[in-house]
Amino acid sequence: MSTPARVTIVDVFARDGLQTLLHEPHLRTPTTDEKVQMIAALDAAGVPEIEITGFVHPRVIPSLADADEVARQALAMPHRATLKALVPNVKGAERALAVGVKKLSCLIVASETYQRLNSHMWVEDNVRQIEEIARMTAGTDVEVTVGMGTSFVCPYDGELSQDYILGLVERYANAGIREVSLADSVGLAWPTLVRRRVEGIRARWPEMTLGLHLHTLGGMAITNAFAGFEAGVTHFEGSVGGIGGGIAMPVHTTNMGNVATEDLVYLFESCGVPTGVDRLALAALGRKAQDLIGTGSSYTATFGTLDAFLEASKAQLSRVAAAPPGDSRRV
Repeated sequence: MSTPARVTIVDVFARDGLQTLLHEPHLRTPTTDEKVQMIAALDAAGVPEIEITGFVHPRVIPSLADADEVARQALAMPHRATLKALVPNVKGAERALAVGVKKLSCLIVASETYQRLNSHMWVEDNVRQIEEIARMTAGTDVEVTVGMGTSFVCPYDGELSQDYILGLVERYANAGIREVSLADSVGLAWPTLVRRRVEGIRARWPEMTLGLHLHTLGGMAITNAFAGFEAGVTHFEGSVGGIGGGIAMPVHTTNMGNVATEDLVYLFESCGVPTGVDRLALAALGRKAQDLIGTGSSYTATFGTLDAFLEASKAQLSRVAAAPPGDSRRV
């Protein structure tokens, strides 16, 4: 399978990044204005798709209680990016549609155990909700996609089988859905598993747009992203600053944050794969997001790109030039 000529970077800070705050009370929750300002800054940096909020019950995730207002303000401002919102069920979809969201990301978790902890629904119940949302929006200009958690491994059930995952994707395809994002919700997937999942889906549904939503617990997020890219994934979700995590995990969410959006951009741009994103501007936003929340994990925001690193290193050249030949340590 050929690799994509270009990738689409999706930032989920304003939704998945902020749901981290549910189990981390020491972290700061941004105001509505700060959320909208971050969305605007991501758009200005050239991020082509932004998940602006999640229409969940405010008792479940209080940090997203202002979802309607965030969406109204974000949609009203001038923007180039596609603005999408997460919807966990039909009621969430109705709320999103009421404020004018045109791209809905339906949430489901493949693992039965995690699904019950996450949404108090069986997987089959959730699939039917997705099918109903697809029927609700059929014939309109609203795009419905699926974000499927624990598409690789579950912290409770372990590795999920290939046939089981393909069976779920078949249900989405039959409902008319043409974009699915596979989430490594735990951050413990590995490259050969990611490749096998992606190749299995592409073999059966070559026209389907595939995304990856990766977490960092096992340290393989960037490697998994490139494995997915080589297998044909075109959409990659990250959170600026490397912030975010699942709400039903057995570990602190700050230990398994989202892969940083700026790290994804640096990966692909360095490999000659265009993203259309200003990587230096995004690195600065990564630092801003970490300061805003009080946490995060981003290599690019911490150390910068090669360009920035070389620029900083030039300050050392005068010291090297002044050293005696063959003894540059004595300066």
